[in-house]
Amino acid sequence: MHELSVSSKRMKFISRDNIDLQKWDELVLKTPGSSVFSLSVYLDEIAENWMVYVDENYTKGIAVPFATRLGVKTCYTPIFITALEWLGEDCEDRVTFFEEAKSIFPLGNFCIRQKIEKQDFSTYVEQIIQPKSEIEMGSQAKRMLNKSQKVGHRIELSNDLQPILLIIRTELLPKITSLTEASIERMEQALRRLDALQLLRILSVYDKQQFIGGLFLIDFNDTVLYLKGAFTEEAKKNGAMYNAMNFAIQEAQNEGKAFDFGGSRVEGVRHFNHQLGGSDRSYFCYQWDNSPSWYRVMKSFRNLLQKKG
Repeated sequence: MHELSVSSKRMKFISRDNIDLQKWDELVLKTPGSSVFSLSVYLDEIAENWMVYVDENYTKGIAVPFATRLGVKTCYTPIFITALEWLGEDCEDRVTFFEEAKSIFPLGNFCIRQKIEKQDFSTYVEQIIQPKSEIEMGSQAKRMLNKSQKVGHRIELSNDLQPILLIIRTELLPKITSLTEASIERMEQALRRLDALQLLRILSVYDKQQFIGGLFLIDFNDTVLYLKGAFTEEAKKNGAMYNAMNFAIQEAQNEGKAFDFGGSRVEGVRHFNHQLGGSDRSYFCYQWDNSPSWYRVMKSFRNLLQKKG
């Protein structure tokens, strides 16, 4: 792949093969509040393809995941990424980025933590607990924690991905339409690479000696991020998910770190996060469609077939 040329004199899109990964990851690490979603090892596994929009010295920019279907490029936000973020110096280049992105990607469904001026967007919320916060737990969370403690659930740190992945495949894959076997495999590869960098935490939960579920957590840049978790139906009814999440939150607080619930647009998940003390934080999604008419027809036809199937 060749470097893409764009109109900006200071900023440019750079394809994955031509990115200086050391400089890029240094920019991620030195940007306050940046997430693991922008880290190269994470994007390499989670995104189908990605590039960056960055200045020559890598002092500011943003990662841009994309996919290509029938020759049409789509700028998108992959599953297991809530939103990307503008890194480094905050300036008017964000507006330039958006206009140039639309010239490269006919289709876009891109979520970012910062607003881009003079552009239409949809606002969503994720939940976070800031370091050393006064946590106000809801009555439902308290009941479920008591229930889990009475049952005698035991929480342990683990280094084995497979038990949780098995429950994700058996319990979640049939129920969540956006979750596919391919996306689970991408997540597994990302987790293995993060584990090699000592950024992964695995919490396993047991009822007596029986494994009943657990959480994948990413410890990065003074934030503990909940990436994914899964429990048996019986374990969830007995409060195991509440107990494990509360354990993870307390550990993060004890270490002086923020806790990021990972983002979800499902109202029930938002309620769960609020019960455990999460506060809303907004992010913004931008959509555009300048794709060829033939592509729109084929996409509509495919969607119709999927509904009938």
